Amino acid sequence: MRKMIVFALAIGVVALLIADAASAKPARLAPKRLSSTGDSITEAINAEEFNPLVIITPNHWASWANGYRGFWEVLLGRTDVNSHNQRISRNFGSSGRANYMEALSGADSFDLSAQMGQSVAHAANYVTMFMGHNDVCQGSASSIPTDAQFEANVRAGLNKLKAGLPNGATVYVLGIVDIYKLWQLGEQLRSFGILDCRAIWATSLFNIFPCGTMLNPLNSEADRQYTRGRNIAFNNKLASLVAEYNSTDANHYYEFTNATFDYTFASNQVSPFDCFHPSARGQKDLSAVSWSIGPFRAYTQ
Repeated sequence: MRKMIVFALAIGVVALLIADAASAKPARLAPKRLSSTGDSITEAINAEEFNPLVIITPNHWASWANGYRGFWEVLLGRTDVNSHNQRISRNFGSSGRANYMEALSGADSFDLSAQMGQSVAHAANYVTMFMGHNDVCQGSASSIPTDAQFEANVRAGLNKLKAGLPNGATVYVLGIVDIYKLWQLGEQLRSFGILDCRAIWATSLFNIFPCGTMLNPLNSEADRQYTRGRNIAFNNKLASLVAEYNSTDANHYYEFTNATFDYTFASNQVSPFDCFHPSARGQKDLSAVSWSIGPFRAYTQ
């Protein structure tokens, strides 16, 4: 009888080991092929330089994700944001490196699938996603997508990554920043050091400036809290989806952080030109915060 029990236990242990081996993910790949999906924040719009003829001026060297620092950046005294791209080269070497900016100013969750299709086409092994700000920032509250629509859009993108990324690739999703905190900084912000940013935000009344759902001066506090609630709801969806995909996708790694929502930016971390996007200093802190708790945080060179 005792032998039968021992035999049965042994069979059970072997079965568990086989199951674990079958469900184990492949080794995580070094993040040498970086592909960043997102919106104007990842493009570093107006972070450090502004072209009045363009208005929306990409400052890609200052991107928290894709930023770089070469000869011209040093010569012109541009900010070293110590981006994820730079950290990867320093920690994992420059051999085999690739750095793809899929993010586009004005993009929202409806554009995510196309951007992640580009990540797949580039055979990325590290994909960052910082998307949803333009879903929250609308002209009116009625234009903010529903939870179901937002979830469907994100799923469509994640399904492309699941089906097409190399085995062992990592997907890192950052929570949407707390846009209400930008509103709270209003009285401290000046455009070009002279113009009260709240005067610029007031043009959201005429759909000239974005994010009327938060920055319209006619909004009540209840209106702003409603918008903030949608911001939080979308982040909860992102956290839930990341947990789901990480547990069901046997070939890839998924991680989420809400530190980008929790972080409180100071006035010098907001663009001195457009009063809306992160400045180069803000981008630098965004890189540091997201890397320090991200999937490759053990690498700190």
